[in-house]
Amino acid sequence: MNDMDYTDKPTQVREDETLDEASLLAYLNQQLDLNASSLEVLQFPGGNSNLTYQITINQQNYILRRPPIGTKAKSAHDMGREFTVLNELKPYFDKAPEAILFCDDLSVIGSEFYLMKALEGIIFRKNPPKGMRISASQAKQLCHDMVKTLVDLHSIEIGKTPLAELGRMDGYVERQVEGWAKRYRNAKTDDVPNGENVIEWLQAHMPEDYHKPTLIHNDYKFDNLVLAEHDDSLDIIGVLDWEMTTLGHPLMDLGSSLAYWVEATDAPQMHALRTMPTQIDGMMKRDEIVKLYSELSGVDIEDFTYYYVFGLFRLAGIVQQIYYRFYHGQTKDKRFAQFGQVCGILLAKAQEEINNYQRKHQTQESGANPMLNFKDKVALISGASRGIGEATAKLIAQNGAHVILTSRSKDSLEKVAQDISDAGGKVSVMPCHIGEPAAIDKLFSDIQAQFGKLDILINNAATNPYFGHVLDMPVDAFDKTIDVNIKGYFLMSQKAGQLMKNNGGGAMVNIASVNGKTPAPMQAVYSMTKSAVISMTQAFAKECAAFNIRVNAVLPGLTDTKFASALTQNEQMLKMILPLIPMGRMAQPEEIAPSIAFLVSDAASYVTGTCLSVDGGYLS
Repeated sequence: MNDMDYTDKPTQVREDETLDEASLLAYLNQQLDLNASSLEVLQFPGGNSNLTYQITINQQNYILRRPPIGTKAKSAHDMGREFTVLNELKPYFDKAPEAILFCDDLSVIGSEFYLMKALEGIIFRKNPPKGMRISASQAKQLCHDMVKTLVDLHSIEIGKTPLAELGRMDGYVERQVEGWAKRYRNAKTDDVPNGENVIEWLQAHMPEDYHKPTLIHNDYKFDNLVLAEHDDSLDIIGVLDWEMTTLGHPLMDLGSSLAYWVEATDAPQMHALRTMPTQIDGMMKRDEIVKLYSELSGVDIEDFTYYYVFGLFRLAGIVQQIYYRFYHGQTKDKRFAQFGQVCGILLAKAQEEINNYQRKHQTQESGANPMLNFKDKVALISGASRGIGEATAKLIAQNGAHVILTSRSKDSLEKVAQDISDAGGKVSVMPCHIGEPAAIDKLFSDIQAQFGKLDILINNAATNPYFGHVLDMPVDAFDKTIDVNIKGYFLMSQKAGQLMKNNGGGAMVNIASVNGKTPAPMQAVYSMTKSAVISMTQAFAKECAAFNIRVNAVLPGLTDTKFASALTQNEQMLKMILPLIPMGRMAQPEEIAPSIAFLVSDAASYVTGTCLSVDGGYLS
């Protein structure tokens, strides 16, 4: 640290968020007996919700807080309530700002507002102030002090204070989950995920309400802390933004705080959302914060997943309420243009945490890795009437999935479906020619209407209408091969990805071929399309990972299917091919299916963009 002034400074007021300065001056002169001839209004650039201004009168600085322009949720911007909270809290928590007056006369500036004494200091936003150096030890100490301050707030004995009237403890968790679910649904726009998977999980796993009345901040994070330099440390001298303060569960307060906490090792899409310098050297990790809170508060924390997931969902709700105003033209602030994408990333992170929780608990309960546990999953398999598609459908259904079988032939699908049903599996038949875009549109419309989601896609249907020299291939055969093997795979993946994105993620496997790596004689265009499928797999994997969607490919070698009968039924061809396979034989469809099942299972949760050869050693 040095002698530079890092105090948080306001800037010019944004164009669409100006105040009526003449009216405000007259009002403040009357209320505060100031007799001032002018005032200066500046605006603090941070914050995405309530607007914060610095008002300077007679060389004295004040802070004015008002709701955002085009407010969506009125209950979330109650200035009178925040003013009351500050007045009642100040005697018990010295880091609360001193409120001065509240105005509910809309004729003054067009909305309610309150005024408080300015609390000048350093505020960390996305990064520390420019030029400010923070050592790892200082960062760690600041994390400790931040947690200690939150514990101090949660430890206030509020039973006999006016703060006890702020809310009720019983039913708090349920009210929060249902309340934020309602807010999210009401503010949802057409371009964001529906969040229902996360909502359902939160509803199904609610912890008990906390056992004693506890005051919670509900928006506790670095950019709401005012810091002061003291020797070689940064001291917390104030806590701002009390609009959502209530009585509630302290761990939900901590979870809401950690939803903003992006670690150095988090995924790039999470770093794109970072609004605080929680990634710098010395900053604690989320699990270290939780452990420290437990030690300082004495609260036993066995598993924090629920509270973190709630925090992520709640933050997605806050972001979406802001984005709703931008989407509908109620604010022109360009900062909010990408908030729809931010919402999607937060929901994907919440789903990732849920998936990790489920894998952990399934393993603990069963004592085994739940590699092929597809309970409650919906899986779509193309080319499912025979061969690899049939074998995979039966295996996945056997392990709990509801499988949707699709191919051109309804009669062939019905036979496979009957076998699955007779074995106790769940199955639906939806015929579709994936070479026809309109048919794919109808297929996914039917899936959306019947199931509302899709967890797994296995692109297996393919065509190879021509077996011969590349120079002699008819154009119509070329077009058909491209339409099914490339365009069909792309459209199926795109439609499935859109469904999966909207429901928190999923897994896809494209069935390519070893021919995509080494083109086979007399199968030039088929080999080209399978090479394209490999590239498509990797492209989808990179672009969809942010939405918790994994995309992999399986490259079968020579397999005993009707599709490959031009090779498997030709003794002369077999004599040429089999010596090239180290295992010396062709595969059975049932030997390919487990690799596909693995890649769409939770056991492959960290596998995406992989092209797995299942070929008896052919490509080795």
